[in-house]
Amino acid sequence: MVSIWQIIALPIVEAIVVGALCGFVGSLALLNQRIFFTESITHAAFPGAVLGVVVTSAYTIDQNILSLGLFVGAAVACVVLSLVMYALSHLKGISSQAAAGITLTVGFASGYFLNKWFAPLPLRIEGFLTGSLLNCTPADVISASVAFLLVLGLWIFNSANLVHCSFDTINYRAAGGRSGFIQGMVLALIIITVSVIIPAVGTVVSVSLIAAPAAALKGRIASINKFVLACVITAVSIALIGLAFAVILKLSAGGTIAICAGAFFLIVKIGESIFIKINDFSSRLHARREKVVENAI
Repeated sequence: MVSIWQIIALPIVEAIVVGALCGFVGSLALLNQRIFFTESITHAAFPGAVLGVVVTSAYTIDQNILSLGLFVGAAVACVVLSLVMYALSHLKGISSQAAAGITLTVGFASGYFLNKWFAPLPLRIEGFLTGSLLNCTPADVISASVAFLLVLGLWIFNSANLVHCSFDTINYRAAGGRSGFIQGMVLALIIITVSVIIPAVGTVVSVSLIAAPAAALKGRIASINKFVLACVITAVSIALIGLAFAVILKLSAGGTIAICAGAFFLIVKIGESIFIKINDFSSRLHARREKVVENAI
């Protein structure tokens, strides 16, 4: 008889790896002001994921190979729609935000259309939109692990350039750095991340796990290395807590993780507001006491 541990062991490993990857890349996306780009890319991956599964399923129904087809299709679609976004942003009267919004809308609509056109698919649409963490395969875990090791390796050997370019692109370029290469590297990491986390957290809600930890911790940690590490630990914790609630309450793991990510952001923001008010009240009370003492003297 299969134990519950044997059922959730692989999803737990996937949650840890995906959380670490999202936390890491999310911190880089925030430092380089690419969060809205990431949001657009998550939706752009939808049609590519569908087409990747359609093409792969014509040759095999093996779930591991279907996952690889999904990753490749999603990555290709992200690259293509990123180029479209770049071209649109250089048209007169269209801002980069508008170009990203157009790409987001077209990507999601195309994915939904293709899913209906090629129905039934060997993978349900919910797996594309919110993920299916409890049904992840070894190929999903391996792909996410390879992506995380890639990001970690680039950070270890190139963190100085990544930080310098993200904070002062003009100065970095003046110092002889190739800002275009660094920014292209960050965009590539975002695309890879969005592609490999689809089986776990889908395309629609994945941006929550990428953006929420970094956005909540922004400005609260002075050291960049500590900030990145904190984002990784936070994202892993959110993924595991979301998975636990999903198993206990029998809910969608991807959706639950997204809710937990949003809850973490709100808790941090509300906690900060309360702390500021308490600190302000304490300061005013202290000033009033000093004034009373002065008047008594």
